[in-house]
Amino acid sequence: MKVFIINLAQSTDRLELQKQQFDRLGMAFERLPATSVGDISERFYLDNIKHGQRLIKQTEMACFLSHKSAWEKVVLENQPCAILEDDAVLVYDFKQVLDEITKLNDPDIDLINLEVQPRNKVVASSPSHSILADEYAIYQLLLEKNGTGGYVLFPSGAKKLLAEAKHRLALADAFIFSCPNLNLYQIEPAALLQDVICPAYDVPIEMPPVSLIGAIKNTVPFEPTLAHRMQFKKNRIITQLHLGIRTLIALSKGVKRQIAVDRQKFIHQQED
Repeated sequence: MKVFIINLAQSTDRLELQKQQFDRLGMAFERLPATSVGDISERFYLDNIKHGQRLIKQTEMACFLSHKSAWEKVVLENQPCAILEDDAVLVYDFKQVLDEITKLNDPDIDLINLEVQPRNKVVASSPSHSILADEYAIYQLLLEKNGTGGYVLFPSGAKKLLAEAKHRLALADAFIFSCPNLNLYQIEPAALLQDVICPAYDVPIEMPPVSLIGAIKNTVPFEPTLAHRMQFKKNRIITQLHLGIRTLIALSKGVKRQIAVDRQKFIHQQED
């Protein structure tokens, strides 16, 4: 399976760590240049700030556009691909996980989420698939809101995301997990963690985690008008209503719980 890693030009330290990690795992990846704040024109930014529940930062918009570029790559490849952000910390058997996912013959799967965060998700009560001699299970993901650190995207899912992207722009994770008719799945235990999440699971990391979204400031000065604030409030109300309905439907079909993390799968990779 092809692996794309989204990486900003200035994040050479992160890229080097990924090269070291993939060398240890005996894997290859293709660097996908991330969209930077400088790539976003003032006109484009101002034209696309009205879709969210609040004023979207240019870094957040750039993150969305970076993932959108990856979705376009998946359509061109016409096969499932792994899309990772450059802070992804992987399990030691990540290659085998991707190999097994490639073999799945399930036309219902659009996207498999590979990461977890220390909060509840709603998943099906029983798995749809198991891989690697039942070491991993794949559940239908009925409700999720956060995280774009790593996922396997199938061409069917990429096409759905790109079709939705013609109409709106949002935070990347909120966009993915609210995309209509996108069939989402979750692997358990987690196959990767973002470095900022690792301390929550007592997984060591090789460099201090830094959020570039928070570190890089907007270059376009903008103060929301009353009309913008009213639009954001309207968007919040609509989004929360939709989320409430989705939550009720999800809970009627599945269970709300945290996804397991096998700490040893990360430790073993780092000790090899």
